[in-house]
Formats: sequence, C-alpha cells, structure tokens
Amino acid sequence: MGRRRKGNRRKRQKLRMQFHSNSTKQILDDEVDRERYYQEQEKYLEGIVELKNDFLSRTILVGSVLPLDIEKNRDNLKRFMEQQYGPVQKIGIDRKGGGRYPRARVTFNFKKDAEKIFGGTSLLEASKAQTQVKVPCIVVGYRGSITVRPAMVYKGMTNDDLNTSSTIEVNTIELSLGHWFPRGKDACNNVPGLDEIARDSVNTWIQENGNTSNVNPIVRIDMDRAVVELDITHCVQGVMANTQTVISFRFKDLTYPIKLCRNAKVLFYRDTSTYFFLFELRHPPRLISTTIDPETGFESNSRLTSIDQLPALGLCLGYRIAVQPVEINRMLNAKAFRKMKSMGLFQCDDDLDLLYHAEDFRTLQEGNKRPQLEKDIASLLSHRFGLTLRSVLDANSCAWFDVISDKVKGRNILSLVKDREDDLAERVLNEMREMHGKTRYPAQMFHALYEADVEADEVPMSVPDFCVRLPRVLITPLRIIVTGFQVEMSNRLVRKFIEKFGFSQEAFIRLSVGDENSDKLFFDDLSNQVETRIKNLVLNGITFGKKKYRFLAYSSSQLKEQSLWMVCPEHGWDVPKMRSSMGDFSMCKTASKYAARMGQCFSTTIDTSFSGTNGNKYGDLITWTKEKFGFSSNSKSDDFKTIRVNDKLPDIISAAGMEHSDGVGIIRKELLESLLNEVPFGPKNKKDVSAIQIRYGGAKGVLVAWDFAKLKNSYCNGYDVCLRPSMVKFKAPYDTLEVVTIARRVPYYLNRNVIMLGQHHGISIRTFQDLQGCHIDSLNRMLSDASFASTFLPCLSGPDTGFMETLQNMLNANIQPQLDPFLYSCLQCIRSHHLMNLRKKARIHVADGAVLMGGIDELGLIPENCIFLQVPKPSYKKSVAGRGRDEYTVVKGAVMVTKHPVMHPGDMRMLTAVDIPALREHKNVVLFSQHGERPEADKMSGSDLDGDQYAITWDRRLFLANPSEPMDYSPAKKSDESRTICDDSLLQHFIDHARNDNLGRISMLWIDHASINRDAGCPECLVLAKLASIAVDFPKSGIPAVIPKELMLNQSVPRAHWRERKGLPSFHCESAVGQLYDQVINETKSKYNPQQECIAVAGRYRDSNGQILHIGDSVD
Repeated sequence: MGRRRKGNRRKRQKLRMQFHSNSTKQILDDEVDRERYYQEQEKYLEGIVELKNDFLSRTILVGSVLPLDIEKNRDNLKRFMEQQYGPVQKIGIDRKGGGRYPRARVTFNFKKDAEKIFGGTSLLEASKAQTQVKVPCIVVGYRGSITVRPAMVYKGMTNDDLNTSSTIEVNTIELSLGHWFPRGKDACNNVPGLDEIARDSVNTWIQENGNTSNVNPIVRIDMDRAVVELDITHCVQGVMANTQTVISFRFKDLTYPIKLCRNAKVLFYRDTSTYFFLFELRHPPRLISTTIDPETGFESNSRLTSIDQLPALGLCLGYRIAVQPVEINRMLNAKAFRKMKSMGLFQCDDDLDLLYHAEDFRTLQEGNKRPQLEKDIASLLSHRFGLTLRSVLDANSCAWFDVISDKVKGRNILSLVKDREDDLAERVLNEMREMHGKTRYPAQMFHALYEADVEADEVPMSVPDFCVRLPRVLITPLRIIVTGFQVEMSNRLVRKFIEKFGFSQEAFIRLSVGDENSDKLFFDDLSNQVETRIKNLVLNGITFGKKKYRFLAYSSSQLKEQSLWMVCPEHGWDVPKMRSSMGDFSMCKTASKYAARMGQCFSTTIDTSFSGTNGNKYGDLITWTKEKFGFSSNSKSDDFKTIRVNDKLPDIISAAGMEHSDGVGIIRKELLESLLNEVPFGPKNKKDVSAIQIRYGGAKGVLVAWDFAKLKNSYCNGYDVCLRPSMVKFKAPYDTLEVVTIARRVPYYLNRNVIMLGQHHGISIRTFQDLQGCHIDSLNRMLSDASFASTFLPCLSGPDTGFMETLQNMLNANIQPQLDPFLYSCLQCIRSHHLMNLRKKARIHVADGAVLMGGIDELGLIPENCIFLQVPKPSYKKSVAGRGRDEYTVVKGAVMVTKHPVMHPGDMRMLTAVDIPALREHKNVVLFSQHGERPEADKMSGSDLDGDQYAITWDRRLFLANPSEPMDYSPAKKSDESRTICDDSLLQHFIDHARNDNLGRISMLWIDHASINRDAGCPECLVLAKLASIAVDFPKSGIPAVIPKELMLNQSVPRAHWRERKGLPSFHCESAVGQLYDQVINETKSKYNPQQECIAVAGRYRDSNGQILHIGDSVD
C-alpha cells in the first residue's frame, strides 16, 4: 500500500514539474483552446435551448382521449388533428400525466397550426398563462371531447423528441426545380483534352424560368427504408381528407450525395443566411397519393401523373430546397443525421459549404427556347439522328440549354452532328448517352470523341442480317423518353415491310410502359390517372420530330414485359391495312384472343428464306405453293427446291377426348438438317438437333424430325412438313418457314418450389444438402483444376455462349486458372454468380438431369407412363480444337419429370424412361407416349407440346416416395365476347393484364404459406396453385386470378429468414430451404483460396465473398 502511494506521489510531482516548465506561449495556447471550448459549449447550449423552444412551440398535450395503446385510436387522433389544424409530425404518449387514460403528446410540423388551437397565441405564451382548451372530438374523445394544453419540459425530452430516431423531418421554406452541376463531376473528366475544363468548373445551380414554386415540403428522410419523402399535402389545393401527397425517391436514386450549403448574407450583427439542400436524381421521383380509410385504417396508394404546383417535375432532375437555420440546427443535432452523413447520404463540412458567388445561383432566362430546340432537332437532323440526340437529352447526359450554348468554332452540337450523319457519329452519341454523369460541354465532347475515333480508325459494329436496330421509347407516369436504339432479332412483319415495301427501320418503335427507373409498373401503380395517361398517348399517337406513331399490336411475350409495337406507316399504308396483311382474325371474338393471334406475327424468328449461300441441296431455299389454306405440290419427293406442306395431319386423340399431340407436327429429317444451316444459333453438328419450334403462316408449335419412310403414315406421303389442326391458329398469307428456337439440352437446376414439394413427397433434407455441397465443391475445384473446369463449364448456365467458348478454348489449351489472372477472374465471377443463385433461389445443379423440349412418339412404341430421351454424356471431354462430337446415352429406368414453375404436388411425375432402338435417332428431346386417357404433358401444370420445356432427372436421390395425383387444369371460363374489337379494347386488355399480372405475387404467397405451414401441400398452397394456372392463361383467356383476402399476408406476419426482408419480422425456418440457405451463407462468408500462393491473384484485393476486386496488396 505504501509503495502505491509513493508511486502516485512521484507521478503528481512529475506532472507539476512538467506544468511549470511549460512556456508562456503554451499556457496562452491552452487558454485559447479553453476559451474556444467554452464558446463551443455555449453555442451548443444555445442550440439546444433554441431546439427546445422550437419543439415546445409546436407540441401540445391532449387529455380525455381513448386508450392510446390501441393503434386505431392514435391514428384517429392524428387524422383529426390534421383535418382540423394541419400536418402532424408525431404523436407520443405522456404516461405521467395522470387521469384515467394517459395523455397524448402531439407535435405539429408548423407553429402556426398549433397556434390555431389557442386562437393565434403562441404556445410558449399560452404555457405561461396555463391555458387549457376543450375541443369537441367524437372519434377519439372520452366523452365526445378532448382537452388541449401546451406541452411542458419533461425529463428525457432531448433524447426522445429532438430527432434522435432513424427518421429526420425538416420543415422547409421553398422547393425549386432546375439543374445541379457539382464541382468536378462533369463527364468531360473522362475525355482526354477536356479534363482541365471539367476541373475548373464550380458548384452551379441553374433554375429554369418559371420553376419557382410556392411549395414548401416537409422533408422526411427514413434511414431504415432508405427513402426520402417530400410531403406536399399542405401545399396541394383540393386534397381530400385522410389523403397525403408525397414526392418519394430512394437513396440509390441520388446521382450524388445531398449537398448541404448556404448562401451567406450578414447584415450588421444578424446572420440572414439561407440554407439549402442541393441534389440531383437519376430519374424523376414517384408522385404518390395515399388515402387512409378512417374505419379500417387501411392505406391505399395511388400514383399521380402531374401536379399543378410543379409542372416540371418530370423534366428537371435537380432540386434546391431552402431551409430555415433553426431547422438546420435541429437536424445537425440529430443522431440519425450523423449516421446518414457517415454513410455518404449528405455532403457538408463542419461549418457547411459556402456559396458566395452570385453566378452559382441563377435563374435561366431562356425557358421559352426548349420547345424551339425540339423543332430545330426535327428540322436540321434526319429522323434517326434526331431520335438519337433526343435519347442523349432524355438520359440527362447534358442539359438542353447547353446543347444551344456550348459551341466548337461557333457551331453547337446540332450543327456538328448534321455535318457528320454517319455510323461513327451515331456511335459517339450513344457513347455520350451511356457515359456516367452529365456534361456542360456537349459540343466539345462530341467533337473530341469523334476525332479520337477517326484517328483510331474505329469501325462501327455491324448489325447481323437477322436483326434490326429499332428505337425504344419509355412511357412513365411523369414523362415519355427515347431510351436509344436497340439491336434485336427481327420478326415476320418488320421484315416484310422493311424489305418488301421499303419502310425505314425508324418507322417502327418498341414502346414500353414502366416506372421512372425503367422497372415494371405493378398493379398498385396503375391508378386511374396512369391508365388515362397511357391510353391518351397510345391511342392519340406519339409524335417525334416529323413522324407520328400509331398503335399496331403486341405479342404475348411483350404483354408480360409491358411493351407494344407502334408504327408510322409509310408509302401509302395505314394501320388497318397492315393488320389485314397479317392474316384473317375474324374467328377471334375477344380482345385477348385477337391480340394473342395477332402477336404471333411479332415472334422473333429466323426467316429461312435468307439462305442460299451455303450451297445446300435445297437450293436458295424454299418456295411454297398453296391451295386456299391447304398446301400441296406436284413436285417429286426428291425435289427439295419446293417444300411440300400438309396441314391436315390428324391430331392424336385419347379415349377421353384429350389431345396427346397438341402443338406438335413432323418434319423430314433431311430437310431439318438443311434448315439448320440458316439458323445462326444452330449447333455445329446438325444431327444433334431433333426438333425446332416454328412459325409458319398462322401455325405455331414444334416440328420433330422423323424418317418419313419409317412412319408409314399416308398423310406424310409426298410431303416434307406435316402440321396438325392443333397447330393452326388462323389463316395467314406467309409462306416461309420461320425458326423460333431449336431443341437442345439445358442444364437442370433445382429451385425453391421443387425443393419444398420434394420435401413434401418425402425427399430428405440431407439429400438436398449433399447436392448443394457437391455443387459448391465443383465451383471451388473449378478455380484450380483446368481439366475439371473444361468439363464442368458446359454443364453450367449463365454467361453467353461466346464468352463460355472463349473460356473453354483457354482451358482446352491447358492454361491453368491459378496462373492466368483473366481466366481466374472470369471463373471467379461465374462462381460468385452461382453462389448468389444458391442464396437467392436455391438453384442447385443436378448433373443427372436435363431440361428438354417435348415431342410425341409418332410410332406409338412408347408405353403409357413412359418417355424416351437421349442426352450427351456430361463427362465427355471435347478435343482441343472444340470440334469433337458429343457421345450420347439413352436414359433408362425411373425418372422424375416436371414443368417449371411447379406449384402443385401432382406436377412432379414419376415416369419410366425406356430404350427403343427405333427412336435412337432423336437426341436432346423428350418424347412422350401417345397412349393413355390423359396426356402426360397436361398432368404437369396443364402443359402441351408447342414448345414447352420439361425438367427431367434420373438421380435416384430425387425420386418421389409418395407421388400425388395431378391437378385438373381445365381451362377457365372464357371472358365475354366483344362485338367490336378496336384499339381501345386491345389497349384495355393490355392495361388489364398489367393490373392483374399477379403471378409473381401468387408465387411468393405460395412460398410464404409453404414455409409458414411447413408443408407445400397445405390447402392454401393448393388454392394458390390453381390461381397460378389461371394467371398464366390470362393473356389468352382474359380471366384474372383474384387472390382471396384470407390468403393475403400482412407485412407484420413473420416470414422465413431466407426471404431476407430487411427491417420486417422474420423467423428462422428449419425446412430444407432454410438449412440450404444457412449452408450457402456459411460458404459465402468463408474466404475460399484454392491455393495459398496463387499467382493469378497476386497483388489483388478480395472481398468477404472471395471476389477479386482490384490491384493492391494481396489479402490472401
């Protein structure tokens, strides 16, 4: 004890000596620091007092209310206060106030609204006078009225009420729309020769003339939801009670962090600075009106398309919001603000950035020149280049006034493009549109990029003969924009009018309906205003430059994508005449059926009449002769210059009246091999293809190759192609065989639905874990074993064929992944992609499985409940040159067959694969039996054979112990027949599909009910499976799938943890999917390094998932 005291005494003595040895300057510095500390403390305390007074001047205590622990009572009180006085920021409970029930603490957004209760007297004065007011209130008053008095200071007020939650609310003075150009963020930074101009730029705000509004929104920033809302309810006239209007956008929609700054003005001793939020969005925000049902409290959202106070909301992406100093101080003292600043949402210094220069804040006085610019674009440029330049403007790559003002040698970008209307100029404009950020110097950027490409002798990429470059247009609730030109496979109608009738490619546009960020519009987004806007634009026509586009049609795939075709007819054509040339649709009595049949003409196909360059024995391919709608020819069977088609091949009907051959016909084997020479995506070995999906005239479906001599079918004599009545949908004057796709083997992957139903059928969890573990081990081994990677890569799906072929050639050349950085990085990306699919979708690769196109056994040799399939051996390694032929094997024995998506237990079928020598010429296709009362294809999700793909596995671990009976997939009752089918009815069907497209919601509800009830065969899942089949048929039937209310799940209902719903209730699910999710999460968190010292990753960083990031110090 004595030693410790002696040691402490020596320390104090030493400190005393150090203090006395300090110089006078050090003592003075300490005094200055101490004085600065006292000033900061005083300033902080003054801010706290100011915040406290601001809070008390907006807060009241409400007594004689019904129990506030009941959420409905709190909501009723809030609605009452907002209807009577003004917007309410929050409602708390004062449990120390005494009385029968706790009092409510109500905080208004504005002082003036709270003062209305006390006749205009401030709450601070009313508090001194101890004023109390009785207000009639039937909805929440204990005896029909409530008592109101000003709030008083209470313990913990600073921590509870001064913005310490994850949400910040700021009252503002004014909202202005315009253009925000942060310093040093110009896109010219990436252009050689212009980087100095970009570095010299300053923070600039430009407000278009007429965009000053009287709107002073309440800014609400929610960190949990990562959403910013501008509440303008109190600024909108004519808003109904219980309705809230907000401008909403997400954090990730910000182009750059929100800049917090001020325009400093000091008059004598008063600081009259104005504070601003300055930010820019990538795209316009969502304008939402929320209505609350006063009885149930249910909220319904409705999208708005315009607001009178902000007419430029869809045009200007820059925002400047003026804020009072007291609101800024309140925000700066909030804990949530410090978190938001640390995560990069706000950008400001400790003293806030100052903008002194007058030119930094200016109003553009050229607001009336924007329409004139659009006229100049239409008059000076060709239509193609006019659309391309407009896409640059619509992508916010530059501002319209900079297009006019920025010049190179006295010429703006319009003049530069006009003199260079070539492929290279179009490429430069596309490069400007896709460049990150925007520029204030569009003319200089165009000139620099064009000259650089000329010097580099860049050759523009050519468009393949089977593709076209068409403009894409997007309609959103707030704007209509050109998104650029897109290369895509052509279709029958576009080819016909471009090649035969001389239409320009710009005569057609692909119009998409979507949200502001290009996502799909969901059913709750399609309000009456949005529907009216879409109808007006599409039915009245859309004008770009000198062309006016009219609604033409849409295909079934476009219906799912919410897109359609519009055309500006040329050379004397009009829309009705163009539709008549497609075929005879008089048998269609409903808009849904009419649209589906007309949509066949817009399927992306390969026109086999393009050929003649490969010297095949069928000549310059294929001319057709026809009699009315039946096809015949007097040519000999060996004369293949004319293909002979018979559309009278009878369907194979079961005893129960069901069609086994629905959608499938036959084609001569030799003819198929020749046709494949015209298909650019065909395999090298044509004998590996046994079926193709086709369009021919008004017929659609699959053609399976057969040796006609072995068929011994009288309907095939003298013909090369035989179509069945189930394939012919309407009469059409098109005589060319068009190929949609070819039959090939697709790797088989499990998914969550199959796993859940497999567990219902008795498959053990351990089986799925072993399959996933094997899949993960293969992905890891691929990074270190080149020989294994060369055989494993073809079994995977994901990257495009060209990319996979490049990697395959590198591996076949014996390049080791751990030695080559490029190869290793590519394989690592593939591994990360599949690990992500395992986590998100439970996509487990099954080696003993395949996804194949379906056909029918024309010989009748396959017994009932049996199939035939022949697939390549996955372990066979091709030669180094990649020209080796695959070895095939016939699968024999029990197999499990299903059709994705699978939702009913009976959709998973246990069948028997048989080996029949007469069928061994068929490869990469599954042939079903023609025997039995009900087709096997119909037992799986009500499928047919017109191109459907079937998932088959012969892995015995996935066989079902207790198969279920299939569901009855009888078609739903057809919608009422329409007397007249017109553009309005077709467009109404388009909107109805978008509004009732709830197949995704049904699928997610199915997953949730299966996980909650721990059984994929529960009654709720069976009902949802039936609704899913109705939703799939909606494009043709027009019958929507209505989800019963009892099957809907509220957000508050906990979901399985693997759903990854951030901020919402969840439970740890111990099902097969849950345990598989935990398994892959553990694998993802562990850093996998196949070799401790890997040359390929030397000097590179890895993230927590093992992904190579960039050059730097190695962390392996």
